[in-house]
Amino acid sequence: MAPEVALPPEVHALHVQGRRVPIITHPRLHLHAVDFAALAANPHIPALPRVDDVIITLGTTIAVAGSQQAFRAVDHDAVLTTARAARAAGATRCGVVTAMGANAHSQIFYNRVKGEVEKALQEMGFATLVIARPSLLLGERHTLGQPARPAESLSIKAFQWLAPVIPANYRARPGADVARALVRAVLAGQTQGTPKVQILKGDALKA
Repeated sequence: MAPEVALPPEVHALHVQGRRVPIITHPRLHLHAVDFAALAANPHIPALPRVDDVIITLGTTIAVAGSQQAFRAVDHDAVLTTARAARAAGATRCGVVTAMGANAHSQIFYNRVKGEVEKALQEMGFATLVIARPSLLLGERHTLGQPARPAESLSIKAFQWLAPVIPANYRARPGADVARALVRAVLAGQTQGTPKVQILKGDALKA
């Protein structure tokens, strides 16, 4: 039996686009499978219904993607294509997960791509843009049908063992905690004193 996800009453409809359809249900939840890798050849995503907010958590690795070009097609092109579609559908608030070290001028390819995404999103005219920059995400990939990442698993174990001595900004965070913090910040956007661009990292990514 598919588990039911809880949605707050102020959310009238939640449209989820992903590479695979998760096994969850809710009367207000609408799931759409999208081949984001194909966007490299045809940069178009089906038109979205009217939306207020967009949360983008797309991401892969060079090892899984197979090349830097394939990685960029997902972590850069697909992210921006999704954001543009949401903007065209009326979204005024955007939340996105990039990475600690994101810098459009970095000599490190991964960090440079993440930085370029942040820069492009800031130029799209969102009234509120919340950027989550986690160090390392914790999660059970096998339950989501995702391929195992041995190197990542070793890194996670090391981060967990060294957590007491690692500065807050560098600690690994559960993906669910990062998601909650990101959504909470996006929904709180446009309030008095809230900056147009907000960057969440470290303790700000705790549940």
